[in-house]
Amino acid sequence: MNASTAPATLEQAHEMGLTDDEFEKITEILGRTPNFTEMCIYSVMWSEHCSYKNSIKYLKTLPKDGPHMLVKAGEENAGIVDIGDGLGCAFKIESHNHPSALEPYQGAATGVGGINRDIFTMGARPIAQLNSLRFGDLENPRTKWLLEGVVKGIGDYGNSFGVPIVGGEVFFDPCYQVNPLVNAMSVGILETDKIISATASGIGNPVYIVG
Repeated sequence: MNASTAPATLEQAHEMGLTDDEFEKITEILGRTPNFTEMCIYSVMWSEHCSYKNSIKYLKTLPKDGPHMLVKAGEENAGIVDIGDGLGCAFKIESHNHPSALEPYQGAATGVGGINRDIFTMGARPIAQLNSLRFGDLENPRTKWLLEGVVKGIGDYGNSFGVPIVGGEVFFDPCYQVNPLVNAMSVGILETDKIISATASGIGNPVYIVG
């Protein structure tokens, strides 16, 4: 038995950011103790970055219904609002906090790339980007490094697409010293009769796993 298939330990789960309850839940789902590889997969998918496990209860309090909603938030890769004249406005906001804390330029850039991708997948064309940023003490050298990298990453990726950044905000507070908040938003336009769906329902749909 190699290390990747050997049963994972609670200590390893803790090192990956999982709690005792989450370790027990994974064991319950699998019907056995997960191996190291499975634990790695769960730790990523159940991270705050991927699952929003700590903030989802607050996100669910936000409105997502309305007479002009063509695609509700959470149903597809992006939401779409009917703006009249046969046009829809697609929008997506996403955080890239922890990746930006580790590598600010690439973390912020890939965050912008991800939301532009989601706009494209709906059949829309991105036309504008916005951001909302939170950092720690501005006098701290690490904060300055994070700020410079994040701002440059957001700008460079948007410019490479030819999509302007039309608005943003930034605040500084010591509570964000360890992990900054890097929120990016992309807005796109499309014809309402050309919306592309990424969801499949019913029996008989093939599933492809690539990579």
